[in-house]
Amino acid sequence: MVAELQLKAHIHEGDMPVRDDTKRPLIGVIDDGTKTVRFVIYEAERADELTSYQLDKTEVQPQEGWSEQDPIEILHHIKECAEKTIEQLTELGYTKDDIVTLGITNQRETTIAWDKFTGEPLHPAIAWNDIRTDSTVDAILAKVPDRNKNYLKNICGLPISPYFSALKMRWMKDNIKAVKKASKDKRLLFGTVDSWIVWNLTGGPHGGLHITDVTNASRTLLMNLDTLNWDPMLCRLFGVHRDCLPQILSSSEVYGVVKDGSVLDGIRISGILGNQQSALVGQNCLQAGQAKNTYRSGCFLLYNTGPRRVHSSHGLVTTLAYQLGPNVPPVYALEGSIAVAGGAMKFLRDNLRLIRDVSHDTEHIAGQVFSTGDVYFVPAFSGLYAPYWRKDARGIICGLTAFTTKNHIIRAGLEAVCFQTRDILEAMHKDCGLPLTKLHVDGKMTSNDLLMQLQADLIGMPVLRAHTWDMSPLGVGIVAGSAAGVWSMDKWRRQALPTETFLPTTTLDDRDSRYTKWKMAVQRSLGWTTTRKSIAMTGQAKRKCSMVTLQSFDLGSRRNSLTRKNSLIDENSDLEEGSKKGSVEEINSIGHSSGEGDRRVSFDNNSEDGYAYEELLKYSARKFSIFVDIDSQDERTILDDAEYFSNKKECDYGMCQCCPVEKKLHTNWESIEEIIENDPEIIFDSDDNPIVVDPVHEPGSINNHFDKLPSILKTIYEKFSETLPDST
Repeated sequence: MVAELQLKAHIHEGDMPVRDDTKRPLIGVIDDGTKTVRFVIYEAERADELTSYQLDKTEVQPQEGWSEQDPIEILHHIKECAEKTIEQLTELGYTKDDIVTLGITNQRETTIAWDKFTGEPLHPAIAWNDIRTDSTVDAILAKVPDRNKNYLKNICGLPISPYFSALKMRWMKDNIKAVKKASKDKRLLFGTVDSWIVWNLTGGPHGGLHITDVTNASRTLLMNLDTLNWDPMLCRLFGVHRDCLPQILSSSEVYGVVKDGSVLDGIRISGILGNQQSALVGQNCLQAGQAKNTYRSGCFLLYNTGPRRVHSSHGLVTTLAYQLGPNVPPVYALEGSIAVAGGAMKFLRDNLRLIRDVSHDTEHIAGQVFSTGDVYFVPAFSGLYAPYWRKDARGIICGLTAFTTKNHIIRAGLEAVCFQTRDILEAMHKDCGLPLTKLHVDGKMTSNDLLMQLQADLIGMPVLRAHTWDMSPLGVGIVAGSAAGVWSMDKWRRQALPTETFLPTTTLDDRDSRYTKWKMAVQRSLGWTTTRKSIAMTGQAKRKCSMVTLQSFDLGSRRNSLTRKNSLIDENSDLEEGSKKGSVEEINSIGHSSGEGDRRVSFDNNSEDGYAYEELLKYSARKFSIFVDIDSQDERTILDDAEYFSNKKECDYGMCQCCPVEKKLHTNWESIEEIIENDPEIIFDSDDNPIVVDPVHEPGSINNHFDKLPSILKTIYEKFSETLPDST
């Protein structure tokens, strides 16, 4: 290993000031991670932590692939960590009053639903790596042309994947009664963890701020990357109303003041960043073309593209890197997310019992062999993220021989992290055209020198390890201090942080040969999980014969009603004038004559009833089709207005400063809410496949529903019913 340690005992004038006897303003940082909650305090314009305290979080996995957290525990840990950290200030010559502002950095995509009047969570937080929404993804893809998972990337930069928050929100609305009821009663609030923390810190049910920043909002699948606002078409597609969502603000501005009665009471909040974007700022990767990789339970590689928004065609996602003020242009990034990095080492420890201590044994045992012996380990325990986005992949260990030992397998686990990083770097090179010259790294796994050297060898470029393993708190501390006026961003951009450099020692042929075999192993990991496709995914609902069969119908008790039986329709259907959506049987059941077998109804277009036939098709040939080829109809889907919404600008959302208030165009959220409420529900069968059914309306008079039907349907019904005898 060639390692260069760049340490500076004294920093030259114009760089970061050295610690002296001068008291400086303090910045507090709340750092909510996947496994821990930390509270960190920094002195303004100093990169080293002054003091910190952390607590572990409880992770619950009620089913395979599910991962939940307790939102109340998160708040409790924040308060306890803050108290313990502030207690240490007196020993350092500071007090709580020296803390001028707070920053918040958080695990992204983790989603919480709560009641805005009581403040109670309606369900445990669904963690970012939870894959329960696989079936919901199928149901959403059924609405998208060609079921293309990348169809929305031009709007929000993200593929349709269980990873992102909108799918978790939709799953809770479909499956959790408390969430569904709260939505109906206009009590529901959705948010990522930063929104939950800010809302509670600033008053909760008593005037708490329901906000988020652009970096967290860009991970939901609901934010338009151009307008930096919630996109109406995406909200409609995923069935999430705007009123449930937080207001999107920049990453660096004064949002409000803590009003929760805790030790933090009275301190303003002025910075919010998702943890990976915060690490990008902390690593000082503020110039286009710089990148960092964070090695934790997963890996997250962000490449700063500056003000240019790069649409990836090679499996990466476009995201917001940061926005340093409400009137400052946003900075974008390409990101590649690796689901399992440190999680692979934990698997070797807990499941295979190959090691006891992750931090020590992985380096020591793997270092006893000089190669993996052509063993390759693909840790796709819950599918592969970037650049593959294959939820059907599963973990494999291949290339085993009679001479393979646990040393080879552990080393293969370390190399898997490095190969996945190279996958993302290769995709970034193809998307941007310019290869990186160095890679900044941080995270707990970077303490492993062998891993860092393997990474440099397998990507063929220098790897620069940060002076501390956790750069996320530092990044949000900087932007919070900048908004509070105590930390200069211009000065920070010029800093040369101390790093340790690992240089590659392998040849190009050697690394390419090993990478080729890695790609072979990845191909063998694909397609391991297969599920029976739902009707929504296979399109059987559209391909069914469009023929009306008259079935037996008891007109004695339901003569003036339309009864739905076994309704199973395409979820894109929208019934005119607010009437119920129905299945083919719904219209069939009207005209059955007692004593006769099944009859079929058809209309001669030249007859008196031809007009009725044509008028009926205007309402929906898909629902009440009568000897009509469904494929020939003009089918309007939920995405027909995509172009309209995509062309909207900031002025259209009432967010601009250039238009007078009376001239601003406001989105008609009430009409979108009505569409969402009338969208079909999704339930799940015993095989966890989605089934689309009509929304269940409140009990009431059946005649009331009949009165809401279009007049042409009433005419058809009355014509049939006149020829049918009453049943006693």
